[in-house]
Amino acid sequence: MRLALLCAAALIAAVPPAAAEESPEPAEVQASSVAEQPPPLTKHELLRKYVWSTLGPAGALHATVTSALEQCLGAPKAWAQDGQGYAARWASEYGAEAIGNTTKYAVARMFHQDPSFVRCECTGKSRRLGHALTSPFKARTRDGQREFSLATAAGLTAQEVIPAATWYPAPRGVHDGFDHALSGVLSKVAVDVFREFVPDSWTKKFTRKPI
Repeated sequence: MRLALLCAAALIAAVPPAAAEESPEPAEVQASSVAEQPPPLTKHELLRKYVWSTLGPAGALHATVTSALEQCLGAPKAWAQDGQGYAARWASEYGAEAIGNTTKYAVARMFHQDPSFVRCECTGKSRRLGHALTSPFKARTRDGQREFSLATAAGLTAQEVIPAATWYPAPRGVHDGFDHALSGVLSKVAVDVFREFVPDSWTKKFTRKPI
């Protein structure tokens, strides 16, 4: 939890503060900015994203990085800090990610939501920061409207609570699962802030990939 808070704070702090005299954008400018955003993903595109995130390099990379971090921190303590322990952590993280992605995809299909992150087309650091901070909690409907992301909430909860209540060693349980779900939300907030402000040249080649 502390690690997630520190990461989120560090990335948010790295964003230059907006000027106090920043003037609000005209309504017509904001409306045109929304229209310029890419359209919400279709059902087929959501399926491709789900498969790519779960079975593709993205899922394996997430499991590799997260299990390496837990290996260094010795969490959970019941798993040794050797090759066998790392394998257990990697398999656990990969399985948890698969559960979370499956739940997120199913809920997104059910409620016709696209929970993918989309960079803000607005101007002004304060607006862009606000967009990034709220993105993990919002999704776009088929007509482009933004609403609370039931898919993301359900995915993060399932990803953390189910493993903690099943295969994670004691004393971790459902209570710890909710704690880790909160850390997962904070981590996603930090990532979205980074993605919002990272230079276009860094992300341009990845914007069309289903990840």
